[in-house]
Amino acid sequence: MRYQKFYPALPLQAFIECYFIWEGDAGDGLNVQSPPSGFSSLVFNYGEPYLASVGQGPFMQVPRAFVSGQFTANYTLKLKGKIGVAGIVFKPSSLYNFFGIRMSQYVNARVPISFVPGLPEEILHTAVASQSSDEGRTKIMEELMLSYLPVAKSNLSIIDEAVDYIDSCKGCASVEAVAEKLNISRRYLEKKFLEKVGVSPKFYSRLKRFGSLSNKIAHNEKIDWQEIVVEYGFHDQSHLVKEFMEFNQMNPSQYHLVHREMTRFVKQ
Repeated sequence: MRYQKFYPALPLQAFIECYFIWEGDAGDGLNVQSPPSGFSSLVFNYGEPYLASVGQGPFMQVPRAFVSGQFTANYTLKLKGKIGVAGIVFKPSSLYNFFGIRMSQYVNARVPISFVPGLPEEILHTAVASQSSDEGRTKIMEELMLSYLPVAKSNLSIIDEAVDYIDSCKGCASVEAVAEKLNISRRYLEKKFLEKVGVSPKFYSRLKRFGSLSNKIAHNEKIDWQEIVVEYGFHDQSHLVKEFMEFNQMNPSQYHLVHREMTRFVKQ
């Protein structure tokens, strides 16, 4: 099993988090669970078809080429046979900036890219699938995004600044604080945030706080839970556990233990 990230050319780094290639063999069956990340994506599947569910929802077949917006709960992929997936991970408002699509319509969804104006699904999927190397696939994706770069730049707005500010605060910023920082009304912030990111600024802040918190828990041997409560602005430890369970379906202690065990296994 191999999952590898590739970073975009400098002009695209303000918009794209990374490209990725995921290849391997799921054998007779493999379930992969992932918590929400706060990013959106454009993905090409050149392996066997697979299924996905969000939260406690039903499993549905994933389109061979799709865009996805924000996920509000963890999702599960059900795979069999050959895994071959290439994709672009976008910063939260970048799918809107590149393609002008209202992101609230793409929450918890994997939508065929033929629904996005100007994206020729057959041509793009064939181009990615026909490549025999990571470099070839990432080149196809990068050339696509560079062709849309002038549009993305023209669609930058104060909402992108709001996203950056929330990120810099690790999600620990109130909607009022963000609006005040940027000298805009809360109503305008919430309306435009839904359009460009897909979720409210309050919910996005929770996602970013969860992401930062998860990273800290995953990469530290010893955890001071009370320190975590204070650092991330939770009322108490029960509030922390409730938030973690909502996004990840396991409590923080379980997540810490699972990650440490996985790290030991990989090191062996």
